[in-house]
Amino acid sequence: MTVMRILIAVAHADDETLGCFSVMQDNPGEVHILHATDSAPRDLKYAWRSGFATRAAYQAARRAELLAVLAKAGIPEERYHCLGLADQEAPVYWQQIRAHVEAFGADRVYTHAYEGGHPDHDAVALALAGLPNVWEFPLYHAHGAPFVPGSFLDGEAEFAVDLDADRQRIKRTWLDCFASQQRVIGMFPIDRELFRPTHAYDFTQPPHAGELYYEERKLGWTWREWRAATLVT
Repeated sequence: MTVMRILIAVAHADDETLGCFSVMQDNPGEVHILHATDSAPRDLKYAWRSGFATRAAYQAARRAELLAVLAKAGIPEERYHCLGLADQEAPVYWQQIRAHVEAFGADRVYTHAYEGGHPDHDAVALALAGLPNVWEFPLYHAHGAPFVPGSFLDGEAEFAVDLDADRQRIKRTWLDCFASQQRVIGMFPIDRELFRPTHAYDFTQPPHAGELYYEERKLGWTWREWRAATLVT
């Protein structure tokens, strides 16, 4: 029997669990995880905020958190891939991300929607645009409210996976592994995951009108800077 080779291609550790827990749990023998970044920004304020003195210590902790989740999911470490970019630098290297995913040759890929939540998320969405067999999931945006988790900008999903109480409990134990990220993770619903084939976005325009979440939170980029970095030269 042919086994579907699945790749969850995302920006940071915990993105895969927040958005694709059901994929990981239902297909442990088929799933690979790709992180574009090492989940540690160069700006030390992020490490300090989580109790780490150096970026290297923060990066190591983020990797250990992810490996703990993979152990729970039954996904061996050799199915984890990381391009090693610094957090917040994926827009500069989006073509490298695309090349890696193309070379990997998955039967299905899950990735970020283009939503203005984080510059790295949107860079990965751009990197995978137009590739075959790519599905997307939402994480968060700031259209209509300061923080909107777990909902596509247009509200449309191809299908939803509703998690019963037992699966919510398991997902929570996985998310608890990300000790450094609990302040943010606690803001996400865990009862449903949404998926759809990737939309044909116009990446020459912002994901939505008004200030984007990453602009408001000053996550290293404005949209105009993001657009300039992702132009094909």
